[in-house]
Amino acid sequence: MFNRNALLLVAGAAIFTLDASVASAQAKPRSTKRIPITKEAPGEVTAPRVDTVTVYRTDTLRMQGRVDTVTRTNTVTNVRVDTVVQSVPMVARHVGGVYFGLGAGPNLPFGAIRTVNEPGAMGQVNLGWQGLNAPLGIRLDGTWTQFSDNAEYDLLGPKAEMMNGNLDLKLNLPIFNSFLGSSVRMTPYIIGGGSALQYRNLRMKLNVAPNSAAGYGPQSTVIAGCNCTGTTAASVMNSDWHHDFGWNAGGGLAFHAGKKEVFVEARGIHFDRGDNFKASWAVPITFGVNFF
Repeated sequence: MFNRNALLLVAGAAIFTLDASVASAQAKPRSTKRIPITKEAPGEVTAPRVDTVTVYRTDTLRMQGRVDTVTRTNTVTNVRVDTVVQSVPMVARHVGGVYFGLGAGPNLPFGAIRTVNEPGAMGQVNLGWQGLNAPLGIRLDGTWTQFSDNAEYDLLGPKAEMMNGNLDLKLNLPIFNSFLGSSVRMTPYIIGGGSALQYRNLRMKLNVAPNSAAGYGPQSTVIAGCNCTGTTAASVMNSDWHHDFGWNAGGGLAFHAGKKEVFVEARGIHFDRGDNFKASWAVPITFGVNFF
């Protein structure tokens, strides 16, 4: 019962409030006159107003599921790197012209000085000129030799010594030059010219029959430069220096590389002391090097 009465009271209050609002609205006066509103001065033309409206349309498109087939191709690139090494031969620049040289080797006695003297040691000094491609050159050289003793003639004095100077022409032969390649020029040559000799205590055999009543010993030996006919050691001894002129000839083989030339050479140096002696030969075999 209480709830019903309360609902009636609320409804009545609402109706009363509505009536009051309507009555108040009807009692308020309204104006019927239009008020002109303008922004232009008299006589101006009013431009129409243009409004730009941009409408953005968004469409949503739904498509049936799409199946794409992708074919994948793998390209394999093999890169091959070849290293090419080119060997450039280093060819020595050969030099010719003026040269200075040294050499040494054995000196072998032959002829009238053979057997009474034994082979000895020899040293040599060279000074010359030879063009690189010139066949003909010139050389001045000097040698010194000490021959070994024959024990049978040791009583005749110290070991024999010999010095000689040679002025020679040297002819290079144009064969085998490239036999060892371009780095080394192998050159055979012929050499010859005049000689001047100095010697002392050099044993020489007289030009007589063996065991003749001349000279010392069974080979009729005297010291070169002694003009004597005795048969005792004291009578044939002589320690003075003596000289002779002669000539020489021989050949060799040179190996030329750059500014150096290695050579091996053999020559016969001939001299003659007259009718009392046979011809004499000193044959040096020289191993040496020339510097250009």
